[in-house]
Amino acid sequence: MPKQQQGLQVVQQLGQVYRTMLAAFSGRVGHAMPRWRILFTLHEYGQCSQKMLAENCRLDPASLTRLLQAMQQQGWITRSADQNDNRVTNVSLTPTGQAVVDEALPRRAAFFEDALQDLSSQDIQALTHALDVLERNFAHAGSPRTDPDH
Repeated sequence: MPKQQQGLQVVQQLGQVYRTMLAAFSGRVGHAMPRWRILFTLHEYGQCSQKMLAENCRLDPASLTRLLQAMQQQGWITRSADQNDNRVTNVSLTPTGQAVVDEALPRRAAFFEDALQDLSSQDIQALTHALDVLERNFAHAGSPRTDPDH
């Protein structure tokens, strides 16, 4: 099988694995992945600017704002203007939000324990390396070529 066709199959399988993981994670942990990434980031770092959250969680600012509004309505987070720069909005977990995270953390740990059970540390290292290479190659392949002969 040509390398290009193998690559296409790998990418399609990667997409399917990711979609399966998202659905399983949400079902087991009780939170959709984008919302969980926000909650977990606030749990790990404490108060964060919305810009830092968007970058760290890999969410576009509009999606982040919608998620934060919903989480604020549930009483899980607070948003406030930065004391030093009114253009910056900071986000923090409320005690209720921290309780939500604390309750979900054991389910998250169990989910990944189950999901990774048949992979050795070497398997995980090799997969991480391959994914790093793919990410770099995709970023490079998406850039316009400067050589007109290629």
